[in-house]
Amino acid sequence: MIKKRSPLHALALVGSLGMEVILTTVGGAYLGKYLDTYFQTEPTLLIIGVFIGLTAGFVAAGYTLRAFIKD
Repeated sequence: MIKKRSPLHALALVGSLGMEVILTTVGGAYLGKYLDTYFQTEPTLLIIGVFIGLTAGFVAAGYTLRAFIKD
């Protein structure tokens, strides 16, 4: 039987997925910027950090979505 969920539960899921992607991307950007200043490789590590942050965010969002679907 399909379980009925409240619209607030769906809104919380969307907010959680968005925050996971945004926070990991911003974290990757800050880490890349810090490493750029440390190693003096101006935009390279920033770009790599953003892409790693995006990837980590989408992986985390996938795990969250999988847990939501299992419920």
